Amino acid sequence: MGIMQAAYRTYEAQAHRAGKVEEKDKEPLTPLSHAIQNAQIEIVISNEGEFIKAYSVTKDQSKTVIPVTIESANRTSKPYAHPLCDQLMYLAPYGEEKFSLYVDQLEQWASSEFSHPKVRAVFAYIKGKTIVRDLAESGVITLDEEGKPSNGKIEGSEYSKCLTRWQIIPAPEGGSSACWEDSTLFDSYIAFYAYKLASARKDICFVTGWEDVVCDMHPKGIVAANYGAKLASANDNSGFTYRGRFTEAWQAYCIGYTASQKAHHALRWITSNQGVTFGNRTFICWNPEGAKVPSIKFLDMPSDESADFISYKKQLRQTLSGYRHALPETSDVVIAAFDTATTGRLSVTYYNELKASDFLNRIEDWYASLCWKSKRSGVYSPTFRQIVECAFGVQRGNYLEADERILPERIQQLLHCMIDRQPIPFDVVQALVSKASTPLAYNSENRELLLTTTCAVIRKYRNEKYKEEWTLALDTANRNRSYLFGRLLAVAEQVERSASDYEEGRETNAIRMQSVFAQRPLYGWRILEEKLNPYFARLSPGLRNYFKNIISEIVDMLPGLNDPSLGKKLEDTYLLGYYHQRSAMTRKKQIEEKEEDEDESAEE
Repeated sequence: MGIMQAAYRTYEAQAHRAGKVEEKDKEPLTPLSHAIQNAQIEIVISNEGEFIKAYSVTKDQSKTVIPVTIESANRTSKPYAHPLCDQLMYLAPYGEEKFSLYVDQLEQWASSEFSHPKVRAVFAYIKGKTIVRDLAESGVITLDEEGKPSNGKIEGSEYSKCLTRWQIIPAPEGGSSACWEDSTLFDSYIAFYAYKLASARKDICFVTGWEDVVCDMHPKGIVAANYGAKLASANDNSGFTYRGRFTEAWQAYCIGYTASQKAHHALRWITSNQGVTFGNRTFICWNPEGAKVPSIKFLDMPSDESADFISYKKQLRQTLSGYRHALPETSDVVIAAFDTATTGRLSVTYYNELKASDFLNRIEDWYASLCWKSKRSGVYSPTFRQIVECAFGVQRGNYLEADERILPERIQQLLHCMIDRQPIPFDVVQALVSKASTPLAYNSENRELLLTTTCAVIRKYRNEKYKEEWTLALDTANRNRSYLFGRLLAVAEQVERSASDYEEGRETNAIRMQSVFAQRPLYGWRILEEKLNPYFARLSPGLRNYFKNIISEIVDMLPGLNDPSLGKKLEDTYLLGYYHQRSAMTRKKQIEEKEEDEDESAEE
């Protein structure tokens, strides 16, 4: 399947939901031959077409399903009227050409065999040509000296461009008075417009394989933020959009009207309700049959400070088990990303389809291998956004922020790594290690975020590239040179922090020298070792021996002083050693403090 086939299949499976507003959805699935637009004016009339009242529509209530034609849905400068709900410039008699187009089209529907009582009511009202006066008397708009709508605005739209929707009262038994919620009205127009299109040119649709009316213009608005951008378009008759191979646009990619409507409406529905946007790029993930699937923002598990790796994996499996239960193993999961290539063009920047079992397995593998233990959150996995902001962001205020031009591209890159089982790019690892090695550039919270994120990525990267298994706890048997030097760096930092006269907030020598230490470890350690002597002198004998014993154990595991590797730049694993050793000493300190508190309580 391609994206159009997957979207078409989705609409077919969810057609019963078309036009129905569900509580969990931001907007409904659009019925065929309709569009969703924002209304600014609502007019209430009787079944006989008599004006009752009118008022402006707030932005949060403005989503409105309206009938459209192929031409009106794609109109720009050339006037084409919507069949029922339209801008005031089409409904008001002062706009003669547009008013005439609107009235003529509405009359065709009202007088056809597919007519509807609400259509006839609106037609009866519009013929009276009182809409401008009624709106003015209701206080919805103001008029100029000529009796036309002034330059005022409603929710940011000029009066003449305000979309007007209709409510017909009393409502039919068991139905809605609102035209944009009436399924019988939707069906009426679908049948009417299908009748009008019956004589149009037909050919084999590339999406369905069936004969259908050839659609030259396709719906826009798949991504609401880029409403005018189209996924399928070929309107350049003089350039090189399709010329050279074809004489007509439809020959390049023939999509039937029905398939175009269903596929585009399904994609809009999915992006509106499930899409995750970063910058100009929108990511979607869905099951064509409508089963719930994890979003691109997965994994959103609650943090547990005491969580270890085993409990984390258990929690991960439990979180995914709900999806496994709802998704049959053989059902499909579709992942796609959209971006605006130009103002009017929407591009598919990523697309993949896979079976649900495979999809969920890949998610589980990703998060199980990309995790680390933080002081605040226990064992956790950094999100795509967190990785990108840590690797390529800058500190603005108290937060790390990545440029919006970089963010979506890099998030897609990581998505590709997860879904397609590709290794994390080395430049991402490099960027993270570089930033984690220069802690002075960041505040304390961002330092910790950078460190844990980097450690998680290093762990996964080295497992993928070198098949190395790195635990989340201190490995005292690990003789990796970089790991050992990282441990020494942590001890040097902790010695200084443990000194009686250490001032909280002051940077330790270890932190100040970390960048140099990572580049020239032997040189850096000799300087740090010398600087530790005054701090050792201020420690209690027990604590002093504790730190010196650790240092001795680590140094004994390093190659001899004459080994040329000692002075070489450290590998990324030094950060793992640093974090592990620091955490181990912190835990020991916490245990000792707890024991001291318990002893004091016992004495009392």
